Amino acid sequence: MSIEGIWTGEMYGPYGWENSGVYVLESGRIIGGNNRHYSTGSYTIAGDSYKAQVTVRYYGPPRSIFGENQEEFTIEVTGTVGDGVIEARIDRPDRAEFSVEYRMTKRMDLPQG
Repeated sequence: MSIEGIWTGEMYGPYGWENSGVYVLESGRIIGGNNRHYSTGSYTIAGDSYKAQVTVRYYGPPRSIFGENQEEFTIEVTGTVGDGVIEARIDRPDRAEFSVEYRMTKRMDLPQG
């Protein structure tokens, strides 16, 4: 399975799994967002291991799962690629006490253009 495509993300929070947006993975870069933020960054794949470093920027009222109102921060995502799913954790390099369960589900391959 190719990692490149359109994916949806979910974080596990106080109310269970919550949608975190739609993301495009292509040629080592990730871009996406939802109704409050946009994210840009890069990812690598080694075997079934997935790693990403992503900057999150809020353009609406911040509602971070990390319980703060910071408008921009960086996250590191590490996980395992399965059949159409990436099971991972999100960590904040600047806030070692935070770690969030995360998953991405592939929705489609990128259209040929």
